[in-house]
Amino acid sequence: MRKVQANRVFMLTAFGVYCWIYPSSVILVMLDRVPAGTEWMASFMLIVGGLVAASWVTLNFGLRCGLIASFALFGLGLAVEAVGVATGFPFGRYSYTDVLSPRLLGVPIGIIFAWLMVVLSAFFTTRHLLGRLRPGWNKGVLLGISAALALASDFLMEPVAVYIQNYWTWYDRGLYYGVPEANFAAWGLISLLMVWLLNRLTIAGVPNRSGERLKFLFIPLALYLMNLMMFTLVNFSHNNYLAGSIGLVVGLACFSLIAGAARQGPKARPAKGSSEIVPDPAFSAND
Repeated sequence: MRKVQANRVFMLTAFGVYCWIYPSSVILVMLDRVPAGTEWMASFMLIVGGLVAASWVTLNFGLRCGLIASFALFGLGLAVEAVGVATGFPFGRYSYTDVLSPRLLGVPIGIIFAWLMVVLSAFFTTRHLLGRLRPGWNKGVLLGISAALALASDFLMEPVAVYIQNYWTWYDRGLYYGVPEANFAAWGLISLLMVWLLNRLTIAGVPNRSGERLKFLFIPLALYLMNLMMFTLVNFSHNNYLAGSIGLVVGLACFSLIAGAARQGPKARPAKGSSEIVPDPAFSAND
């Protein structure tokens, strides 16, 4: 019980830090006013966001399951990035600048935590919203939409990371802001693999918890939407209208799903002391 309480305190504290830094970070990047010497804050924000995601999944699925799921995504993200930097496969040829540090196997640590944050938040955002609206959604559809939401984040992130923040440099070229098409194909496939792993290691892998409510469901939803909103605003502020429009469309779609889920009304809760289990919509799809 103490471990659960400690994890909850850590998660809420880290999420509070993320929310506290978020507004000023967005404004400074939008206005190109990031103070010299504070570039480390980018890595800090990514790491904090990833830790929030990891602590959330640990809180809801137990220490062992949560850590395995988090390390699986972290390890896969590190592996594909390390191979990508060294060989150019599967994303295309690129290299990281000195803006993001520290590094592990040539990959900024913040980038690996970003994979964890983006994929986990996209997956549980999809599970919650579509689960509330239609619990019988096919698992393949849910995984595909989750991967598509993660991929949408990369479409927004690339122009900002390459041309505004100078996080990495592309040597291969493509039609979308000079980013090679292989990058987006790889992002989509890797995101799909990650959400499949996340589903197997959490929801499908913990059948004894299939009737429980997920705690603090607003956190993965908030992480995804805050990340989406930040890159959308920064893109529009720098005249990247195509990227900004993608973010706007995805954001409006998410908010329409939120409104639809809200119209469903709160689910009935069991009386205090009752042994009845109230199913959570996020667990109700075919697993």
